[in-house]
Amino acid sequence: MTTPTAVLSTIPALARMPRKEAERGMTQLGFLGNISSDFTVSLLAQGVFYADTTGRTTGTVAMALRRSTPWQAAQLIAAMLRDGLTLQCEVPAWLNEHALEVLA
Repeated sequence: MTTPTAVLSTIPALARMPRKEAERGMTQLGFLGNISSDFTVSLLAQGVFYADTTGRTTGTVAMALRRSTPWQAAQLIAAMLRDGLTLQCEVPAWLNEHALEVLA
């Protein structure tokens, strides 16, 4: 499951937001974190919220997350999966290093 489509397929169709809707990426991550059928996807999405709300990301990354689309949110989770992340505690460092490449 290393594609954004596969990541989005772990939640019900009604929870999949329009892919290009601006500033809704965090909402999509919330759905992925709360109702995903894949435990790792859920943990990583929750890790993004953890990193953001506790100030473990840079300001630039935090703003990019807020401006992201649902499709970019799914791309972010897919990129984390491709890089082998499995725990919430790994997410903040990964976001600071790679998030802007994915969210650009």
